Amino acid sequence: MKKTFVFIIALQVFSLLTAATPDFSMIGFATLNGGTTGGEGGQVVRPTNFEELKAYAEDKTTPYIIEIDREINTGLTAYIEEGTGKITTESASAIKTTYGEIIRLGSNKTLIGIGNKAFLNRIGIVVQCQSNIIIRNIKFTMQDVPISKAGENKIVGFRNGAEVLIGDPDCICIQADDDNIAKDKRESFNIWIDHCEFYNYPKSTEHKDRYDGLLDIKNNVQFVTVSWCHFHDHSKACLFGKGNSDNFDRTTTLHHNYFQNIQGSRLPLLRHGRHHYYNNYQENCLDGLDPRINSNSYIENCYFKDTKQPICDADGGLVTQINNIFENCKRIPTGEENIDESKVDKYNTFTATTFIPSKSYNYNTDKTTDVPDIVKAHAGVGKLPNGTTNTQNPNTGNIQLNIYTKDKNIHIETDNGNLIRIFSGDGKIQFSAYSQGYSTIFSPAEKGFYVIQITDKAGNKTSKKTLL
Repeated sequence: MKKTFVFIIALQVFSLLTAATPDFSMIGFATLNGGTTGGEGGQVVRPTNFEELKAYAEDKTTPYIIEIDREINTGLTAYIEEGTGKITTESASAIKTTYGEIIRLGSNKTLIGIGNKAFLNRIGIVVQCQSNIIIRNIKFTMQDVPISKAGENKIVGFRNGAEVLIGDPDCICIQADDDNIAKDKRESFNIWIDHCEFYNYPKSTEHKDRYDGLLDIKNNVQFVTVSWCHFHDHSKACLFGKGNSDNFDRTTTLHHNYFQNIQGSRLPLLRHGRHHYYNNYQENCLDGLDPRINSNSYIENCYFKDTKQPICDADGGLVTQINNIFENCKRIPTGEENIDESKVDKYNTFTATTFIPSKSYNYNTDKTTDVPDIVKAHAGVGKLPNGTTNTQNPNTGNIQLNIYTKDKNIHIETDNGNLIRIFSGDGKIQFSAYSQGYSTIFSPAEKGFYVIQITDKAGNKTSKKTLL
């Protein structure tokens, strides 16, 4: 009788945890530097095929809210070898698939899935020296994408009647190394990836390097938040910093993500920069978060289960870890024990970082014991409330804001003491001042698209876009 009662109470607690909808608003580094609004204020479009999606998504600066309500692939039949994935011709032993592709996503875009239908199949996303981007509620895989016959694994696409090599088989790659842009201008920033799913289900006959990263971040990439995503069934998951010389101060927040069955490493692998990792759940993985050269990791209220090495032995990285739980893990931090009292093979010792996320932004953590149930219930696609298209934190208070253009100037009217910040279409700040209680006038150097953000004394924010 006692066991039955305990089971009923546990079931009730689980039901309460899964029934309540968590706060899905933007949190972390993506809220800084003026915030991340994506395509807010732009035209809402719903592409029906790859060509339409590409046309909207690759526009360099025009804001679009791009709604995806279906699977999208290239629709072009291809054949690959069993095991290797290399492009081949049709035969009894060949696997039928579709050619791969890459979308080079432009600034001021929101890609958002509708319900649980959005699926980019063998279509990778590349963000190259772009900013102000939101990607939500979309499933990604490169499974069975054709790769080149020789050399490095490169995606084989079909363009203008011929096969072409078009890049690495990443689901999403954020970078900033465009040789056509001056070095001091090469940057990608203010990016929010939320409620997405990434996987590849590699076959036993395939080499672990058959696919590349699920989500990679390289070069000068700033103000990124990755939240409520499901990463599963892969080998090398997330690479943040392509090598020891990639020494930019990358700033990333990862929270409430579910890392499941990553039978390799990189959850993520970190080089340089500041990385906040909280309320994440690792289950049935090998090597987890990997703190390498000059990286600063703040790891709190995470749950690690059935994972060989949840936080890898530091290789030049600094680590602060607080209130984490380990269950049936083999290599854990010094001073910790597995909650199930299972044997530990090795203890890793870390040097604490001076990086403290709460000095940069506000956030709340869930109890570590609740993390597995909360994350499994709410991470991944199809978990957003119906009709969700919001991009910014909904806490806007009662901010008064009126904007109009006159005589080639932008006039902003808001309450006395509110902070006014104005950003150009590429996300760069152009103006910052406190309102004096009357119309503030901004004289742009050139015509274009501008975002006006207002922050009141309580920290509430609102923003509007205008075209001059």
